[in-house]
Amino acid sequence: MAADLEHKHTDVHHDVSGDAHRSARRHQMLALVFAASAVALSLPAGYRTLDPREQLVLGALSATLLSLAALQVVIALPGNRASIARWRIGPWYLLWSTLTLGIAPLTWLVPQTGSASRIELTSVVTALAVFAVSLVPWTVGYCVGVPRTVAGAARRGYALLLRGTSPTVRGGSLPWVLYGIGTGARLLTVVLSGRLGYVGDIDGLVSSAGAFDHLLSLVATFTLFAIAAAAYRAFSARTRGCLVTLVVLLGIETVVGALAGGKQHFLLSLLAVLIPYGALRGRMPLRILLAGVIVFLWIAVPFNTAYREVVRSDESTLSPEAAVAAAPEIVADVTAADSFTDALTGSTIQMLNRVRMLDSVAIIVQKTPETIPYRSPVEFASAPLVGVIPRALWPDKPVLATGYEFSREYFGTPRDMYTSTGITPLGDLYRHGGIVTVVVGMVLLGMGARLFDTLFRPDADPRAICYLLVFLPLFLRSDIYTMITGIPSGIIVATVGARLICRRERTSGPQQ
Repeated sequence: MAADLEHKHTDVHHDVSGDAHRSARRHQMLALVFAASAVALSLPAGYRTLDPREQLVLGALSATLLSLAALQVVIALPGNRASIARWRIGPWYLLWSTLTLGIAPLTWLVPQTGSASRIELTSVVTALAVFAVSLVPWTVGYCVGVPRTVAGAARRGYALLLRGTSPTVRGGSLPWVLYGIGTGARLLTVVLSGRLGYVGDIDGLVSSAGAFDHLLSLVATFTLFAIAAAAYRAFSARTRGCLVTLVVLLGIETVVGALAGGKQHFLLSLLAVLIPYGALRGRMPLRILLAGVIVFLWIAVPFNTAYREVVRSDESTLSPEAAVAAAPEIVADVTAADSFTDALTGSTIQMLNRVRMLDSVAIIVQKTPETIPYRSPVEFASAPLVGVIPRALWPDKPVLATGYEFSREYFGTPRDMYTSTGITPLGDLYRHGGIVTVVVGMVLLGMGARLFDTLFRPDADPRAICYLLVFLPLFLRSDIYTMITGIPSGIIVATVGARLICRRERTSGPQQ
């Protein structure tokens, strides 16, 4: 009988191994198909002269296919099955890049307004080529990974940070306590700075900052940890109380985010629900995701646009109290303004233009180094120091407003126009030395993403959810300098969150 059980176990092991092997082969074949299609789309340029619009279309499609090929290569790696649903940061970087740097630039086929009108179409085509080139070193870096000694040291450090805790999420009142702490930090920020997100006086964001502004912003992240803990309990225990807690906290956070004037609050709250779901179920909650997208496009985006126009204009800027008082009327006007179809169509176009991250790369390619010289890559070496030392100990610490300074330098926006442009990791690497820096930097970014995916696996350990909530947005959108600056404080707040949401490790007492 023992032999029969061993034989059955061996058969199951071979079946699982065979499924993984066939899945990897399938993804590898898809990668070859996508890569060959990308190369084929670049061939017409060798036979005739293409106008810029034709170059744009072919370049965007080619870059998109190449990004999808890299995605298939990454998914085929051991341990990366269902990596999209399991929220591996490497595959999500490629998926996000496919949308923002490959597909979204097709909106350049229509006339541009605002700062985008300063960018030449030929610069967009060149930026697409830079993006396509960058995919190769990034994928190589991800596949190779970091040296074993570095990976071993990282694993030991991670274990040391979470020593004494177990991978068991607390229940009871913990989500409410965490959300209360985060809310208290937000209220204290409003009292000290007179600012709630986009609402209020934002001059301090680019000229000066309070001694505890950064600390309070980190503590406010506990609101996301609270939602994630409630979601994990709701999807695992399936008790009515846990589900009610999740719905209530998610609703409160959505309202607070809307009043702060930022769409990112809604998206981060949704992320705090999707990551625990994927960790437990191994798939994406398509119905929840579809409902969230519809609500976001139908109500959140139009409200955010109208709300920002009301709370800040050339004539006046509303205080947080006045903005909150004006919000109900704005909601009523938005819901009655357009039909459901028109609202979805308009919001979709607006969001495609909003997430189009190639603009910053294009303007950098257009102006650097001919008009604006390259910056020194040595700047990146000082970023950890800026991130580690708190402003309370370093009163003259530089204000981190890279997007605002970038808008002034490259787009010529006036100093009193408080707008921020997402530089992207690719754009920041290019302005610090051109294509050589891009290649070297992308290899290192790929290696870093692989190390992250090796260490933090929310499907095996719910404590990893806190690290994903902190670093996934940072990795997808931030420039390199901001990313490096945010690593030390990000590790601290994620570690505190992980230790709070999970129970202490039980130690066995002395044997009788």
